[in-house]
Amino acid sequence: MANASSDQVTALVSGAGGVLYVGTANPGKIFALGPGREKDGSYESAPFDAKIFSQWGRLTWSGENGAGKGKLAFYVRSGNTSRPENNWSDWSGPYASSGADKVTCPPARFAQWKVVFTQTDDAATPTVSWVSLAYLPKNVAPVIDGIVVQGPGIRIQGFAAPPAAPGVAAPAQIRMPQSPNSASPGATPYVAEASPKTPKIEAPPQGVEQKGYMSVVWTSHDDNDDDLTFSIYIRGEGEKNWRLLKDKIEQHHYSWDSTTMPDGAYYLKLVASDSPSNPSEQALTTARESERFEVDNSQPEILNLRASASKSTSGDVTVTFDVRDPAIPVARVEYSLDSGDWSLVFPKGDLSDSREESYEMALRHLAPGEYTISIRAADRNENMTSSKVTFTVGEK
Repeated sequence: MANASSDQVTALVSGAGGVLYVGTANPGKIFALGPGREKDGSYESAPFDAKIFSQWGRLTWSGENGAGKGKLAFYVRSGNTSRPENNWSDWSGPYASSGADKVTCPPARFAQWKVVFTQTDDAATPTVSWVSLAYLPKNVAPVIDGIVVQGPGIRIQGFAAPPAAPGVAAPAQIRMPQSPNSASPGATPYVAEASPKTPKIEAPPQGVEQKGYMSVVWTSHDDNDDDLTFSIYIRGEGEKNWRLLKDKIEQHHYSWDSTTMPDGAYYLKLVASDSPSNPSEQALTTARESERFEVDNSQPEILNLRASASKSTSGDVTVTFDVRDPAIPVARVEYSLDSGDWSLVFPKGDLSDSREESYEMALRHLAPGEYTISIRAADRNENMTSSKVTFTVGEK
């Protein structure tokens, strides 16, 4: 209601005509409060944070009892600290006509307005209902927070996959980029934040297994809350030029058929642009490269498959063969005798870590007769091949 220069109010006494006498201490004084309103008064708004360095536009307001007819004078100042201090600008104004003039305070992150009430009377005291100050934040480039190329054979969809059924691709786990503000892997950016406009809702990506596909997932943000569009470029290891893979992407993921690409190591470059929310000459872009990844759709080969029966011991057979992959190391080799269960077999040296591995295995105490042994081999990308050989075990 009122401010006094003293520290304590010690007494309130009603006087004639509606006057309220106020006794104070430190220092001791007597003030008269009321009964009428002050002929002049002012109000200062709280500082407004535009979040980004901004330029200021027109000041408009609405009210009653002559609020727009010369009984109000508005002033605006700006600065780059959350509390008005000496480094803020001086008050600019007065602005007496709503929306008529653009304010002249300098561009800054924070702004504050003040209204001065003048020529008031009890019969028509002006009131202010709302105040609006137009501003344009400086455009800043979008930020790509993280990018993750998924493992081979994963295709990403922007909606939840239906329950697994015969003929339906099995769901696959998606690796998400790590949040820049969190040490925990797999943090997701799909949380709506407060925004002056309706937030764009994007369904979390869902992955399904589909051989031959590669996928990439990324997270991004824009401090202007601009709409973003993305372009993906690709280059092979050892190459200099980036080739466009896909542009005008609006979602935060993309899948492509990698069988159209030669086997080898590659890098992706993601370019984000805020052009949907800015004129072309003011639009900004940013780019980020992925880690190295490999494309391999070639099957390994099974070579020199032989089965040799022992001449000295009845029923013992030695099977030898080689497995070679053109691009990546061999991961797993199994065998099946006469369509039986598959059993794992290790290479010579036990460790499968090369693109070429040799194998030797012994089948013991087989009864006389004809047998078929099948071999299947897979590389680290689950490209698989098989071969077989038929042999005969005779009497001792």
